[in-house]
Amino acid sequence: METDTRAELLRRADLDQAARRSFKAHEAAAVDAANLPWLRELVGRIGWPGHSVVGEDGAHAAWLLVQHADADPAFQRRCLELLTAAAEQGQATRRQVAYLTDRVLIAEGAPQEYGTQVAGREGVWAPMSLGSPASVDARREAMSLEPLATYLARFEEVYGPPEPSSVPCPGCGADLEFWLAEPSADTELECLACGETLRLNWRRGRP
Repeated sequence: METDTRAELLRRADLDQAARRSFKAHEAAAVDAANLPWLRELVGRIGWPGHSVVGEDGAHAAWLLVQHADADPAFQRRCLELLTAAAEQGQATRRQVAYLTDRVLIAEGAPQEYGTQVAGREGVWAPMSLGSPASVDARREAMSLEPLATYLARFEEVYGPPEPSSVPCPGCGADLEFWLAEPSADTELECLACGETLRLNWRRGRP
C-alpha cells in the first residue's frame, strides 16, 4: 500500500469537505483548483488509486476529489473509465461509479442515469436532467443506491428546503435571485430595479 499517497488523499479530502461545509463557493473553488493538478499527476502515475493501493478510505477520497474536478471534464471522463474498470475488479464501489457517471453526463450536457446530481427547484430538491425517470429506481438499486425519493428526502433532512441562488446585477448591484436551470438551458434574469438583463449558463451559475 502507498501509505504516503493515502495520507495525502485523506488530507486533501478533508480540505475539500471543510471548504464545502463553509458554504463559501470561492473557498471550494480554491481547494478544487489546488487538488486538480495533483490528482492528474497521481492518476497519470499509478492509474486509478484503488482499495489495494491506498485503502478503502484513500480510494473514497480519490473519488471525492475527482467528483469535484469540474474544471477538467475530459479528465473526469477518463477517471470514470478507470473507476469503472476498478469497480469490476473490486477496487472501487458501484456507488462511486454511479455518482461519477452522473457528474460526467451532466457536464457533457446529457441526462444523468441515477439522479445523484441534485439542485433546488422552486423550493424543493430535484434531480437535474434525468433520463427515463420511470426506471431510475431499478438502475439505482443495481448500483447499491437507495430509492430516489429516499435520497431526496435526505437532502431535505440534512440541508433543509433549498433556497434560490443569487448574483449581483451588473448594472446596479442589486441581488438577483434565481433557481438553476437545466444544464442544457440558460437562465435569463431581468433586474426590476434597472432593467439590466443577465444570462447565466449552468456551469457559471452552479454553486
